Amino acid sequence: MRRLFVDRKTGFDVKDTMIPIVIRDNRGIRFYDTNGLGEVTKFNMPPGEYFVDSGNFVKSSTIKLFPPIRLPFRERFFFPDPENFAIVFAPNPSKCTVNWSARIITFDGSFQDSPLYEIWMIFYHECGHRLYKTEKYCDRYAAKCMLRDGYNPSQIGYAVIDSLSDRQDERKEFVIDSFQKIKPL
Repeated sequence: MRRLFVDRKTGFDVKDTMIPIVIRDNRGIRFYDTNGLGEVTKFNMPPGEYFVDSGNFVKSSTIKLFPPIRLPFRERFFFPDPENFAIVFAPNPSKCTVNWSARIITFDGSFQDSPLYEIWMIFYHECGHRLYKTEKYCDRYAAKCMLRDGYNPSQIGYAVIDSLSDRQDERKEFVIDSFQKIKPL
């Protein structure tokens, strides 16, 4: 296992696609894994400290570009930006809630050991409520933010699949479809 420190959104070129890339975050939790993804030749990483279990890749001079995700016209206009709110992990009947007046985002404590891509998906979904009432629009907003930060579509797909219940198949498909083709909203 080798340490990988990424100081800003960075692209990586895969040197040997036969060796799966398995990267863990600084807590030792799976972060990026190409097993089952087919041939991956380039990927991005957001800033952070990571540990590489396997893979043969090098830093690239460019990031991997993905088609832009289109967002619908905003439904809300007067909510503050929660990206700088305090974040706490505590017992919570919901996965995550925002207290807009106290400026606190509370994740249920069970998420402390979740993959970072899942935590960020939920965080950005909650941030999306600043702009949208519609849940699937908040999900798409989250996906757009994650791409901006350096996450890959596979991580975003896993995040929505793992964090949403089976009753939310429409929302899952709405986010995943945003990577397959650009659809008008």
